[in-house]
Amino acid sequence: MRIVKAVVLALPTMMLAVGGVGTALTINGVFSTPAYAADKKAEKPISPKVGKPLKEALDLAGAKKWKDAMDKAKEAQAVSGKTPYEEFKVNEIIAYIALNLGDYATAAKVYETSLDSGELSPAEIKQRLDNLTKIHFQGKNYPKAVQFGTRYLKDVGPDIDIELLVAQAYYLQKDFPHALEAGQSLIKTANQAGQPIKEDWLKLVMNCQQELGKDAEANATLEQLLLKYPSPSYWHNMFIGVQNEGGSSDRKNMEIYRLKLNTGSLAAPEYLEMAQLALALGYPGDAKNVLDKGFANKTLGTGQNKDRENKLLNLAQTSVTKDQKDLPALEKQAESASANGELDLKLGQTYLSYGDYAKAIDSIKSALKKGGLKSPDEAHQQLGVAYLGAKRNSDANAEFKAVGSDSKLAGIARLWSIYSQNGGK
Repeated sequence: MRIVKAVVLALPTMMLAVGGVGTALTINGVFSTPAYAADKKAEKPISPKVGKPLKEALDLAGAKKWKDAMDKAKEAQAVSGKTPYEEFKVNEIIAYIALNLGDYATAAKVYETSLDSGELSPAEIKQRLDNLTKIHFQGKNYPKAVQFGTRYLKDVGPDIDIELLVAQAYYLQKDFPHALEAGQSLIKTANQAGQPIKEDWLKLVMNCQQELGKDAEANATLEQLLLKYPSPSYWHNMFIGVQNEGGSSDRKNMEIYRLKLNTGSLAAPEYLEMAQLALALGYPGDAKNVLDKGFANKTLGTGQNKDRENKLLNLAQTSVTKDQKDLPALEKQAESASANGELDLKLGQTYLSYGDYAKAIDSIKSALKKGGLKSPDEAHQQLGVAYLGAKRNSDANAEFKAVGSDSKLAGIARLWSIYSQNGGK
């Protein structure tokens, strides 16, 4: 089943937190970088010819004179004969200044150089991989973001922020198979950590599934979105899918219209369509209900078809009057019928049409108990709607789940179940 792709993926940018490198530096002595104080290695000496311009660079950085600070750091970089440790420290300062200048390419280049320098502790390597992933993503170098994000996940372990960036980086490269895999891994990590699944994560996964032609999986993800983040756009997409699922019938369409009305998803032309179908099926209460709502919200009664719409409203009112007059006779017939529950079901459907949920529940339960129904699935479906109207959502959900998976009503029953679990939203 193909879902209309009306959901626009929102990919929030992960801003890089630029931390300080510290200002303690002793010429011909020790250069201190307290950013990783919890796991700091033994400090090493830095010569005056390197340390002096670096000290000046740090002082300028402290005054937020970033361009001047970069010029001084490059003076230190130009000094020949530096030790590996001095090279490392110069790169650290250059990267720090570059980040504050928004020059992610330079920061990434020197960070990559120092990553495997042997001068970083395990905690510093972890932070460096984190920074490189975020710097490259921020700079839109998505292959590099994937490279360092994947290395982080392999060497350090699961991390929600990094997995999100990897999934996004794959998606923005249109590498949908890997983006899907990364997105599903992200959701698994969040579930294991007891963290809520965010809407954008599910949208990323769903869009990947759609791009890959995995329509059944995309539909299941859309159901998760609807369950966790109900919205008119998700209901719209789900109704399109359900209408094309398992064939069509008047009974199924009626249940779709009822749920559309409840969720505020009924399109203007569908007010009349629902009313006409309800009258044809013998549900005048539903017909009058939808017409009343259409007139109340000005969908009906104001346009060029207002005469036709008023006539249909009058017909619905007349049908309601006659139906309610005949209701006592139907009650007696249902009570005396013992061969099967068809009359009880019809009686329950009538009560449901008028919003008399308590009587609808009793009658439909009686119909299921007597048995012999042409469509038990229809009885379970409408009993679920009656329970939902009576605010018995748990019972409603059980009835919706009782609808057979091979039934024409299976898809709409799933949607009613989601609506029930959302508390009628």
